[in-house]
Order: sequence, then C-alpha cells, then structure tokens
Amino acid sequence: MMTTQKQRILMLSSDFLPNIGGVAAYVYELSKQLLKEGHEVIVLTKYDGFGVQTKEETLDGLRVIRVPFSPIKKVQDLEYVRRTRRIIKQLIAIDAIDIIHWHTLNKDSKVMRNIQFPSGAIVHTNHFVWFREMYRSGHFSKLQKMIPYTDHIISPSYEIEKMSRAVFPDSGVTRIPNGVDPTSFYPDQELRQKTRLEYGIPNDHTVVVTTNRMSEEKGMGYLIDAIPDLLQKHDKLSFFLAGDGPELHYFEKKIGASTGYNPRVHFLGRIKNTDILSVVNTGDIFLQTSLEEGCSISVLEAMACEKPIVATDIGGNPDIVRNGITGITILPKSSEAVAEGLEKLLSDPAKRALYGANGKKDIEDQLNWESLAKQVLTVYEKSLAKKLGQ
Repeated sequence: MMTTQKQRILMLSSDFLPNIGGVAAYVYELSKQLLKEGHEVIVLTKYDGFGVQTKEETLDGLRVIRVPFSPIKKVQDLEYVRRTRRIIKQLIAIDAIDIIHWHTLNKDSKVMRNIQFPSGAIVHTNHFVWFREMYRSGHFSKLQKMIPYTDHIISPSYEIEKMSRAVFPDSGVTRIPNGVDPTSFYPDQELRQKTRLEYGIPNDHTVVVTTNRMSEEKGMGYLIDAIPDLLQKHDKLSFFLAGDGPELHYFEKKIGASTGYNPRVHFLGRIKNTDILSVVNTGDIFLQTSLEEGCSISVLEAMACEKPIVATDIGGNPDIVRNGITGITILPKSSEAVAEGLEKLLSDPAKRALYGANGKKDIEDQLNWESLAKQVLTVYEKSLAKKLGQ
C-alpha cells in the first residue's frame, strides 16, 4: 500500500467559484478536502474583466490566483492562455509543484499545450461537456491534441470512462465519481420551513425541486410540459425551479399561458451557491431531467439532503441513483415519463422517506469528498511514480 506524502497540487480550472455548476463545485470541494488532508493546493482560475493584473485571495484556506479574462472574444483566449501559462511556469519553478490537475477542455487544454513538466505528473478530469460532442462526431485525433501531455485521466462515470479509454487506449484512465461534502449538504428542517414561508408554500404541500440550467441539454422542457396536468391532479403540489439559462423566460411564459400563472410554480432563476442548501431542503422530491450528464453534483447534493431522486436514465445518473432504492430512473425526452416518475413518489410518502434515507447513506458511505479525495491521491501517487520511474 502506498504511503501518502505531502503533495503540492496546482488546480487549473477556468471554471471556479463564484460560478455555479458541476466543474466549479468539483474543483472547490476536491481542493478543500485535499487541503484538509494536509496537502498544499493552489487554484489557478480566471476573473472576467479588462484588467491586466492577476488577483490573489484566500478562500477557505485555499490560495486562489485569478487571471483576467477579457470580454472581447478575439483576444480573450490568447490573453488567458499566455498569462496563465506564464504563471504555471513560475509556480513550477518557485513552488516546486508535484501535480498539475487541470479541468476545462475548452480553455485549460490550450494552456497546457507546451507545458514542460518532467518533475511532476499531469492529471485531467474529463468533465464530459466538450468531450462528448467531439467524441460522438468521431473527432478522436482532435481530442488527442486537446488533451496534451496528460499522465492520467479521471472519469466521473462509467460512460465517460469507456469513452476516454476509446480515445486514449494507451493512457491511464480511472473512474472516480463526483461527491459531496455531508457537512455542507444535509437535511435541515429549519431552513425548509423558513424558505417555504418566504415563498408562501404551505407546510402540507409536496414540493418538487430542481436545480437545473434552463437549456436544451438539461431537458427541462419535458418537465414544463408535464406540470399543468400534475397541478390539476394534485391540489397540494408545488414546484420549486432554480436555475437560469437561455430558455428560462420562455418557460416562464409557457407555464403562465398553460396554468394561468399558477402560484404553485416558483421560478427562482439564478441562485447563489450559498442558497442551494435551502432550496434543496425546501423540496420533498428532487427531479433531474438532463439529456446528457456526467456525474451530477446537484443529484448528489439532493441525496445528501435526504431527498428521493427522479432522474433520467442517461450518462452517469444510473451510477449514482439506484433505481428502486434511492430513487427512480426514467426515460429521457418524455414528459409522460417525468409525470409517471413523480406520480410514483407523490402517492407514496413512505417510499419517499425510504429512498431519501438510502441516498443519504450512500453519500455517507462512499460518495463524499473525504473518501473520493483519497482515491484521487492514489491516482496522483501512481502517476508520479510512473512519471519519475520510481
């Protein structure tokens, strides 16, 4: 068994807090846990603006370096790449970095090109978004150029692992699912009552909650189509829909037209990271309608809050949602499937409680960052040993 030595880790991710989303949450939670385990972690990311100076801050003990990212599209990538690459080279020379762990395929891969790092290992987490599109178009050679000089790839789902192995048959690939911090996400009745009171939701209402981006790939239109009939069938049912995106205003108008602006449908729009706990706790059932998904952190957050899950049977969802145990998996692209999945739990409070308890136990037993960070550290150590010929 390997002995874990103190590592100096550089997390490179153009997507980071205060952004809301899976990649930003992943980088933050993993970095925080690695720091807690006694390792040094530097997060290198961006900030949007016309500035020329880097900004440095400390966030929950993490050293965060932010590089300016111009709003002008013609120069933003070039400037970000040049500035970020320069900082990486300085950190390698001055801070004796052991691991570079990079994340976003569209921006960070450009930074990593031509980074010479013979003294340490490079690890990439395949978060799937851009990778999926090029994989399905058969652009393997382009992907191989976009993921350069990487010693190991972490894949958060079995589907991503399979795809990664197909594109990189000679590289190391390890499946490590995403996780959640149970000290940050947990059942909270006080928050539940407070938020329900704020939005005028009666205590005896069953609330379906989702924290999904309002965009085509998230499949929210199928929920919007299912809502009118569900409201008619259940007079003590409310919907709590958090998230922004290009389809938000269209969905608001569509629900208004189909339900007469029923006050039991609440569109929250964009929410802060600090508000996710209260939003999720407000619900009785967590719904995820995505048409494409890696390993959904929003689903894991809901499981940690002891919510039963209804989620589409795609991507990494069936890896973490155990059908008939922690939730119900449904066919994608179907408003009928959304309605049927919700109906099974709306009519059975005992099943909701059982699935919620089972999901919380899965988080406590395995899908938490304390457990998963140890698996990531094993990848780091094996990659270092192989790279340095130890």
